[in-house]
Amino acid sequence: MKYSNILSSCLLLFLASLLTSSLMAQVNKIPADTRLYLQRLQTSNKKAPGIDGTPKQREAKLFLSCAPDADTKAIETQLEEIGARPQGTIGRYIMVSCPAGAVGQIADIQGVTFISKSPRVSPKTLVSKEVTGVSKVHSGTENLPQAFTGKDVVVGVIDLGFDFTHPAFQDADGNLRIKAFYSPFMPQEEEGYEPVVTLDGTELDGKAYTTPEEILALGTDYGGDSHGTHTSITAAGSTFGWAGGMAPDADIVLCEYQNGQLFFVEDWGYNVIQGIQYIRDYAKRAGKPYVVSISLNSHDGPHDGTGPVTSILNQLALENTNIAMCASNEGCDSCYVNYAYAANDTLHTIMAGMLSYAYARNPGDMSFQLGLFDISTGTETWRSEPLHSNGEGCYFYIDFQNNVIEGDFEKCYDIVDYLKDIVKDGYMLFSIGNMEDGRARMSFEHKGLPDNYIFTLHIACPENSMVDLWGDYGTFFLGLPGSDYYSRGSSRVSMGDFCTGGNLITVGSWVAKESFINIQGETIEDWTLPEGGSPGTYTYFSSYGIDLAGYSHPFVSTPGSSIISAVNHFDPSYLPKTEDVVAQDADGYLWAAMSGTSMATPTAAGIIALWLEAKPDLTYEQIKEAIAATAITDEFTEAAPHRFGHGKMDAYKGLLYVLGISTAIPQFSQHQPKGLKFRMDGNTLYIDGLDNSMSNVLPYGQAQAEQCSMFNVQCSMIFVYSSDGRLVASAPLASGSVSLPAGSPAGVYAVQVGTLGSTLIRIK
Repeated sequence: MKYSNILSSCLLLFLASLLTSSLMAQVNKIPADTRLYLQRLQTSNKKAPGIDGTPKQREAKLFLSCAPDADTKAIETQLEEIGARPQGTIGRYIMVSCPAGAVGQIADIQGVTFISKSPRVSPKTLVSKEVTGVSKVHSGTENLPQAFTGKDVVVGVIDLGFDFTHPAFQDADGNLRIKAFYSPFMPQEEEGYEPVVTLDGTELDGKAYTTPEEILALGTDYGGDSHGTHTSITAAGSTFGWAGGMAPDADIVLCEYQNGQLFFVEDWGYNVIQGIQYIRDYAKRAGKPYVVSISLNSHDGPHDGTGPVTSILNQLALENTNIAMCASNEGCDSCYVNYAYAANDTLHTIMAGMLSYAYARNPGDMSFQLGLFDISTGTETWRSEPLHSNGEGCYFYIDFQNNVIEGDFEKCYDIVDYLKDIVKDGYMLFSIGNMEDGRARMSFEHKGLPDNYIFTLHIACPENSMVDLWGDYGTFFLGLPGSDYYSRGSSRVSMGDFCTGGNLITVGSWVAKESFINIQGETIEDWTLPEGGSPGTYTYFSSYGIDLAGYSHPFVSTPGSSIISAVNHFDPSYLPKTEDVVAQDADGYLWAAMSGTSMATPTAAGIIALWLEAKPDLTYEQIKEAIAATAITDEFTEAAPHRFGHGKMDAYKGLLYVLGISTAIPQFSQHQPKGLKFRMDGNTLYIDGLDNSMSNVLPYGQAQAEQCSMFNVQCSMIFVYSSDGRLVASAPLASGSVSLPAGSPAGVYAVQVGTLGSTLIRIK
């Protein structure tokens, strides 16, 4: 097997072009994983033809860390002078798009302290044929408040696999409710390219589609996925009988974070931030409040809030950007290892899966060795030479199928030599180096290892230091029975890195129902319960824990188990015969079940949109305060508080809280009546279903009489209050309606329906 030494020579030339002066200073600013990204980008540019037959030159997407006292405006000017394009400054980070060869010049700019590639992200959904479903839930077991549907609020979703033609994106008149779709992937070389310009003058890569004709003509952004359709419809889809989103009248803005058609993509985290910038800008132009739903996360980060994307997300939250972020789906996995080092000590573990990241908590050299474990014999058969983080670090990409290496050929030769006859058609991606603050970082990804083998990881650090190791994409860490040589993982710090730092609304998942009936009429049992659990408890996969900055996750929980929503009809993996499909309309559009914190997150985002409709000037801190004050606690949350956060998010109680009704009307019920429907005709409110509910009210029992006395109301009456607590109308419960005085001012009114509960109405 011959691996090209030419690539190794090319690497030296490549590094020379990057590191034009002060070599070691630039190495310290450009870590190993960034250098590998840049080299792979150049390789992919040579392979991808452009529209005129010449190679497309995709630019690098990078995060520049700047010194706390640096003049970021001056740095932006210098970037433009060397042909780089700043694409937003948030806190001390500048996002920049530039040719790979310009990175050395960027490293020479005074005030630039570090250059980071984007972290790898993934959708946090357990999907497809294994999942089961429940009927669509809105806020736990209650209905959405009748008066609020997200009107005049922007709900932004960053995802992949949107079916723009799905009827769930249309209003009752057939009009498209998607107001814009932003894709960051249209390259500058394409004919007719125009940058997307924000209000502050930032030029974003890609293209924005802003008319129904443009958006519908796309059909889908990617026909190989349905994740984006499912999450966006969960957040804000139109109501179709039993199915509908949390905010069915909101303005929808969609942004893709990944392009499934590209040969080489590692800009996903970068594109997430670009999407937030676009959504925020769109909402400001429209003069509307907004919320962003992100059902994506990553374990590529130190989980202490200091990673570039995580730092930016936290800064955006401080700037009043409303973000709901999924907690991640590793709460059932042994995905986390923490190891404290004694003298001459090494962490040994068995890695089951394809992707892992290690981060040191203290500055110093990290040594890494890769091993191979033979499952058939239960023994480790080989271990590589050590690779170190100090100095230039080490990085390489090995394509075993095509006999290609990119990166440090000399340092990984023993790995290639041993594995070349074992891994026939897979790849390996590795980097080790130091972060901006001198702490070491390791990343390892592979594919194609035969089933009878599994990799072992061996990580050494100085005495008294500590390492945290995470698996992603379902990766977990094993020990051996009867031995403590290999460290076994746990799920106790399983939240994604994007959650960390304390500012974001991180969302966990709980199980709302135990079964559903699919399109074939089969009853499918829910499979997401922890062993011995029952509906109402957390889903076993929902991530949780205290991050390394000391913040607990999730912040709140919503239903995320087998949620029914629309799927992409361009996606061939969804057919009516698939067991998780529950409905199909006459035109072949489908609704199906998916599970994950990906499903819980848009539920939370849609509820926040309802609150923003009620109070558009609601701040991010006020939203978090409302969640914490009104989330439901019950026997399930009390039994496992670390899995639920503040509890189960409640749309209705939250509305009462943000409107101040709970304080203005102390006797007001904190729940909506079950089985009743409310409809306004002029100034008269009609309550349908009261005939079936009267038996719950009359004749009065002793408990109801005491409750009536406590509330200081008559159980047989309907009372209507202004939002500041004034009684404005009343009527007997038996009448089934109540009329407000003529000329009642527009606004929100609170309705108490005997002891059955309460609701909110809006007079226009």
